[in-house]
Amino acid sequence: MGKGKRAGGQVNLFDPAASASRFITRRFGFGGALVFIGLLASVEGGEIVKAVLEDVTEKTGTGEEVVTESGLKYVDLKIGGGKSATKGDFVGIQLKLNDANDPSKVFVDTTAKGGRKIAFVYQRRPLLSPVFPGLEEAVSGMKRGGTRRFTAPPELGYGSEKVMLPDGTVVPGGTTLAVEVSLEEVSAMYV
Repeated sequence: MGKGKRAGGQVNLFDPAASASRFITRRFGFGGALVFIGLLASVEGGEIVKAVLEDVTEKTGTGEEVVTESGLKYVDLKIGGGKSATKGDFVGIQLKLNDANDPSKVFVDTTAKGGRKIAFVYQRRPLLSPVFPGLEEAVSGMKRGGTRRFTAPPELGYGSEKVMLPDGTVVPGGTTLAVEVSLEEVSAMYV
């Protein structure tokens, strides 16, 4: 077999604020960096206040399977009470990703001890691995604090070719994915 394509040449646990601050510091020096930090603090402070004030009442999901037009099948395990993601929002998720036909094959598990949330910009292209079209579709409509289990056929997953994730894990081509995702963070993009 030939080498699989590498999905996203970068790790998707990125921090756009850090990238912007490096650029501003190089371009405008220390003064520019101080102005950027002040702006960042005001935006973050506003987001923290909004998060404290929003209704975070979580409810148990109905257990009813929903099938979208694209073929994505999902069940809400927990319905969050926070904000839903909109285009351009910075999103943090916990993710467990298995082979639907062999649940013992775990490709990603951020819920395991030492696991880190996956962060990405919602509806921004190109998608950085391990984010895939079905995951982004499943996150749509979820509220912060919610958990959803879904099955993504290959066309909504990584496709027909094998893919290497950033940690070196290989997902075989044509794999139907069984996924559990929790929407942990939703904040406005500030860069």
